[in-house]
Amino acid sequence: MTDSIEVEETAPSGLFSTAINILAAPSEAIAEIQQRPTKLFPLGLVLISTALSMAWYFSIVDFSWYVDDILTLQNIPEDRLEESREAMLSLSQNMFMLIAVVGGTVFTLVYYSLQSGYLALISALTGDGQKFSRWFSLVCWTSLPVLLGVAGMIMTILLSPNGQLSPTELNPLTLRNLGFVSDNNSLNTLSDFFNLTMIWSIGLLTMGYKHWQGSSLIKAIVVIATPYLLIASIWVFVALT
Repeated sequence: MTDSIEVEETAPSGLFSTAINILAAPSEAIAEIQQRPTKLFPLGLVLISTALSMAWYFSIVDFSWYVDDILTLQNIPEDRLEESREAMLSLSQNMFMLIAVVGGTVFTLVYYSLQSGYLALISALTGDGQKFSRWFSLVCWTSLPVLLGVAGMIMTILLSPNGQLSPTELNPLTLRNLGFVSDNNSLNTLSDFFNLTMIWSIGLLTMGYKHWQGSSLIKAIVVIATPYLLIASIWVFVALT
């Protein structure tokens, strides 16, 4: 089975040009990705930049202050506070760095795979011929706005020379740091998860789906946004009940 839309072959624009275009001229980049669905370059940019920024954060953070901040965020009961603090301090700062780097890498791979698997399932149900590997390429490329979030994290680290920087304050583009703060910790966690670069990436993925499938904008929005809206709705419902 063939792809949904036949695309006229054009000369390769190059990986760096495609990376720039996905931010500045997304229609051109999406057409290029449709013809040459590479994966390793955009995936490597995201994983390496994120890993380096997290490694840098844990190399400069005031570790004792960080532990106290995490315990405060978790609302640990007073009678268990000291026990929890000792348990966290029993792990080295480098161990926390390793957990953050490895955990972040695994989370990103699983997250991208789930997105791609969902889109591949939609393709299988509609019979449009798009396979998992092609969707994975589009997901990787449309996730490149995360690099702007990494740049924001770097600026935040540079502006915190004393090392007393909470992980919730690290990315200045999260909804929480943009003012969406609640007395409900579960809602704050949701605000920490969603950020402007993620919303940008969702928009790019919607554009990619519309272009590749030749669908209406409404259908593309419904297909791409539904999982996010569903997860957010369930999260809010559980948090409020």
